[in-house]
Amino acid sequence: MIGAKTVLSGKRYSLVNAGIDQLLAAITPLLYLTAVGVVLSIIYAIVDMFSVDRVLKLVRGSKAFVFLGNEVHYGKLHIPPRSGGGLEVVYTEEGIENPESMIAFMVENYRETGNRKFLEKAEFLTEYFKKRGILREDFDLNSIDIHAWMKPSLVSRKIYPQEAGNITMIISFVDMLTEKEKKARWKKLASIYSPPITKRIYRRVQNSLGYIKDKATSAITAQTTTILKMAPAELQKSLAEAETKIAGSFIAASYDALLENSIGRLVTVKFKDIDGEEKLYFGVLGEYSDKYIYVMDVDYRLQLEALVRQGEITGIRPIVKFYGFRVKLAPPLSITKSQEKISIKNISRKHIRVEKIVSKDKAIDVFRVLRPGEEITIPGDMGEEFKIQLELALESDIVWPRSKATVIGLSDYPPNILKMILER
Repeated sequence: MIGAKTVLSGKRYSLVNAGIDQLLAAITPLLYLTAVGVVLSIIYAIVDMFSVDRVLKLVRGSKAFVFLGNEVHYGKLHIPPRSGGGLEVVYTEEGIENPESMIAFMVENYRETGNRKFLEKAEFLTEYFKKRGILREDFDLNSIDIHAWMKPSLVSRKIYPQEAGNITMIISFVDMLTEKEKKARWKKLASIYSPPITKRIYRRVQNSLGYIKDKATSAITAQTTTILKMAPAELQKSLAEAETKIAGSFIAASYDALLENSIGRLVTVKFKDIDGEEKLYFGVLGEYSDKYIYVMDVDYRLQLEALVRQGEITGIRPIVKFYGFRVKLAPPLSITKSQEKISIKNISRKHIRVEKIVSKDKAIDVFRVLRPGEEITIPGDMGEEFKIQLELALESDIVWPRSKATVIGLSDYPPNILKMILER
């Protein structure tokens, strides 16, 4: 009997061990995948802290105009890592919206708390804004009428990732740069035209690693697919995302052979402008990424409206609303008006294209490029009030979303192709 009990106990022990072994065999892959997922997530979080689109890196920290739908925001570009493609335009002091409300808020806090720091800051900003012409000279802290219906002040515009798709372009105009900024720009442009040997080697290595990355990622994905099928759906998704993001973060994420051979070359870009019209521009391709292209030395045609009342130009403004920037444009045209005709003269130092003359009742198509000093005469009477629609070309550097702009070809021959053509 004792021997029989011993045999039964041994069988039970063996069955328990077998069950434990089976359980461990079943959960080991899940434990392994969970550990891998945690490690990959930590690595990606560290990498993501420093990752920014390589085109946006070139304009980060600079002052530029961000065309967002029917709005234009001007200021210093703040593009933090881990922003998911979002960015913030920090307005310059001249572009602060409703600075009176900001100062009123500080005065109200002083009255409620008695803390003089609020009052001192309000006094400092008042004096500073008056010197810069941002506040009127008769603005007085003691006579501020504080109420809940005051328009709030605004010193920046945050563009969240879900809004980034509405960005039409990010543009900086050369005429607005300081001499120091112009020198830095020409240095950058020269390095793109004729990159040093170290830069060329670095880019070739980076592109080669990108190719290796694609192959390695494919191989790893093929090996891990079977194991991933054993994991829960949520873990599968997290591991797949971490694997893709980490591989793309360490090495150049995008390689486009048709754009790579155009870096530093003059290219033609087809772009759908804010008025919905497709236009062609050309400039030097400086960089590209999955989402953007960076083109320098572009003569962008800014669309303007000249307002005419009683035979005189009373103002000129862009066709879109600007935020963070006080538009101060001298009229580039002069007009002479009679009942039978309108004479328009270009009094600026740049070429101007006059497109249309529009009143409440009718519109006259012109579409004429005027050289500096050139004058044209348009027959017809447009009444006492009308608008002249025109375009002014400004030298600029532009970041275009690839969803809205396409490099359709080179605008000059590369040296090797030009040599072949000349030899023929």
